[in-house]
Amino acid sequence: AGAEPARSLVESLLEQLGQVRQQLRDSEQTSAQKVETLSQEVQQLNQQVEEKNGEIQQMINQPPYEKDREILRLQKTLAEKEKAQATSEVLCRSLADETHQLQRKLASTAEMCQHLAKCLEEKQRREKGNSDDQIPTERSNQLSDNETSLQALICKLQDENRMLKQKVAHVEDLNAKWQKYDASRDEYVKRLHLQLKELKSQREQQHGITSAQTNYELMQKEIFRLNKLLEEKMNECIIAKRELEDVKKASEGDNERIQMLEQQVLVYKDDFTSERSDRERAQSKIQELQAEVACLQHQLTRRQDSRDSTSHFRVHVGNQNHMYVQTNVEHLRDNSPGQTGMRRAASRSEQGSPPVDNRNSGSEGRAQGELRCPHCMRFFNDELSDEFLKHVAECCQ
Repeated sequence: AGAEPARSLVESLLEQLGQVRQQLRDSEQTSAQKVETLSQEVQQLNQQVEEKNGEIQQMINQPPYEKDREILRLQKTLAEKEKAQATSEVLCRSLADETHQLQRKLASTAEMCQHLAKCLEEKQRREKGNSDDQIPTERSNQLSDNETSLQALICKLQDENRMLKQKVAHVEDLNAKWQKYDASRDEYVKRLHLQLKELKSQREQQHGITSAQTNYELMQKEIFRLNKLLEEKMNECIIAKRELEDVKKASEGDNERIQMLEQQVLVYKDDFTSERSDRERAQSKIQELQAEVACLQHQLTRRQDSRDSTSHFRVHVGNQNHMYVQTNVEHLRDNSPGQTGMRRAASRSEQGSPPVDNRNSGSEGRAQGELRCPHCMRFFNDELSDEFLKHVAECCQ
């Protein structure tokens, strides 16, 4: 009953040792692979360093454009190397963490083994002291067998502990080598940075000379463009001044025309007012004439009663009435502004016609006893006095 817990502890220890062995094997494989890859990388980096040195010498002898391209390419490779360095640092940290964990597990397993060994020794001592009276011979044989098996397990565990310590030392050696590789790589990166700075300074000096030339050319082009633009703007200003002068001249002409039109409007206004006053006077004259015509009509009606008298008396009365009406109508027409053109035409016709015809027509009218309209010169028979008066009233209006 006392040996059963010891067996369970031994089995758990064996399981833990198996797990630790598997982890150590995995770590050995990964570390060996990493060492191989690191050695290959070191060789590649050495080759690359030699190639870079040759390329740098070639690049120094190259023109500035190719140097710029080479600098860009080196910057890209440097970024890649920095990325690889970051990954390697992460791997180193992970390996260091794994080694520390394995060391802690080994220490814990060693302590457990020592504790189990002490427990077994105490148990064996107690069993030996009580073996004469309490334990039979078969039990003593089983205990001796268990003791031998435990001693064998302890020996195995000690051997495995030694192997684990050796592996830990190997891993620490690999870590030291990796740190040396990191230091050498950092130095190589620093040298690359210095070379890049030197190349950049050389390129900036050459670029400064070329940039000064290009800036001078660009300034010349810009000055030429600005001068051309200034000439165009000056031409536009001249054209605008000419257009402004034309507009001013046109406005002056328009102002003169407006003044002339205003004067004409004033003249027309004066003419209109004078014509209106003349028209009013003519209207008053027409009313007076209509009154006189009514009076004449009354006289004609009275004279028609005495028409059976002598013809000489009738003709004399007709001529008298004709002259009276004609003088009144002519006076009215002279004062009327709307009849100026017709007066002129009548005067021209009267001036152009020979006096013989006028005398003949007057003598004929007086001989026949006819009445003549003072406006249109139309003759009416003295017997048609009503029709003559209506015509005169309509024609003089």
